[in-house]
Amino acid sequence: MLIGYENGTIVFWDLRSKRADLRAYYDEAIHSVAWHHEGKQFMCSHSDGSLTLWNLKSPNRPFQTTIPHGKVQRDGKKPEPCKPILKVEYKTCKNSEPFVIFSGGLSYDKPCRRPSLTIMHGKAITVLEMDHPIVDFLTLCETPYPNEFQEPYAVVVLLEKDLIVVDLTQSNFPIFENPYPIDIHESPVTCTEYFADCPPDLIPVLYSVGAKHKKQGYSNKEWPISGGAWNLGAQTYPEIIITGHADGSVKFWDASAITLQMLYKLKTSKVFEKQKVGEGKTTAEIVEEDPFAVQMMYWCPESRIFCVAGVSAYVIVYRFSKHEVNTEIASLEVRLQCEVEDIITPEPETNPPFPDASSQLSSLKSLSGSTNTVACEGTMKDSIPCLSVKARSVRMPAGYQADLVIQLVWVDGEPPQQITSLAVNSAYGLVAFGNCNGLAIVDFMQKTVLLSMGTLDLYGSNDPYQRQPRSPRKSRQFAADNFCMRGLSNFYPDLTKRIRTSYQSKFYRD
Repeated sequence: MLIGYENGTIVFWDLRSKRADLRAYYDEAIHSVAWHHEGKQFMCSHSDGSLTLWNLKSPNRPFQTTIPHGKVQRDGKKPEPCKPILKVEYKTCKNSEPFVIFSGGLSYDKPCRRPSLTIMHGKAITVLEMDHPIVDFLTLCETPYPNEFQEPYAVVVLLEKDLIVVDLTQSNFPIFENPYPIDIHESPVTCTEYFADCPPDLIPVLYSVGAKHKKQGYSNKEWPISGGAWNLGAQTYPEIIITGHADGSVKFWDASAITLQMLYKLKTSKVFEKQKVGEGKTTAEIVEEDPFAVQMMYWCPESRIFCVAGVSAYVIVYRFSKHEVNTEIASLEVRLQCEVEDIITPEPETNPPFPDASSQLSSLKSLSGSTNTVACEGTMKDSIPCLSVKARSVRMPAGYQADLVIQLVWVDGEPPQQITSLAVNSAYGLVAFGNCNGLAIVDFMQKTVLLSMGTLDLYGSNDPYQRQPRSPRKSRQFAADNFCMRGLSNFYPDLTKRIRTSYQSKFYRD
């Protein structure tokens, strides 16, 4: 048994006689040691990014010292020190050069480089950068016996938030496709939805379109780790969980079995143009990080309509299709902002029992939403959205394809407030959403804004959509209000009746 100490001491123990046969010393701290399969040589990794190769017959000093990632000096001096090599494995092959695999050891000149695993095979050096810090790694070999040629074929790398397996049998060292998810929070989960008793054909359909979107470049071999029993669980009905993430992605999971299996992944950020550094219209004034984070979701398993509300004050309506299309993305802009300072509440004694209709209409115009674009005055932002929808024709693969993007716009230099509520009726083709400033209803079939109201209109005592009871005669000045009420009553007859009743009872009590 070999023991390497941080102070540079190496001790070789004979376990049968329970004594130390030799001790060696080195002037660099040791982080790991690895045997050659014959037991006559061993390798050590050190704190200066070097690897030393030792022979038991002459253990006074290493017979080979290398700094794999150290820069070679022109004057022949020792290469510059690198970061510590935390672990090394030394695996031999019968018909080729041995594999030397280690973590760490990169040069100090690039401090922002990600954690890496280095594979040395003969003169070839390959650096594999990881998404998360490396906890440990293990080389899988053809033989379980350490005194035979090892013949390594894969490396299992345990990361802080993932587990990957590298294929050593191919020159480009591809990774194996994971058969199960390791980290659901690959990007932090910001919202979830759960659905049970879904249509039976839904899971196979999502899986089929999701399989087409998988990354290329995986190893063509089967997952090399075996063991354990796969339990399908006791559920007899299909269950689906949808997770929205901070990077704007949405994942559909099959929750019918004991473990979650990802069926399909959707990237909502592909609807928008990429934000350029220094661009005048950025989202940094509203959202410092993750401008595409998903806040709310709606999904109808029967119609397969899917709707997403994002943190940058937008709503995206998706339709499901089995065919790829090239089309432009339709978009609507909604102006939804309350101007509280412009509204003066009259004294109770001066408040007439029947407010003037013209004042109601002017108030409605100032508070209601509008899809008209107003030119910016100077540097003040007005009537522009937080993100830019792609204006060109885009390719949409099979699966969920963006049908309509609805965006709230800036009003008088103030950014739109985040959307706090979302409701969809796929039968009528309506989507309703609101925030602290108001409510909007959009027909996503006709791609038209049906209603846009300020909060004061919704909760104020003077309801702009209320038919006044003072006279049965028709009046031109109430034509717009009556039209809006008739439009609403077609969808919600009971609701409008309750509004009238509550308004009248309140009026007569006062």
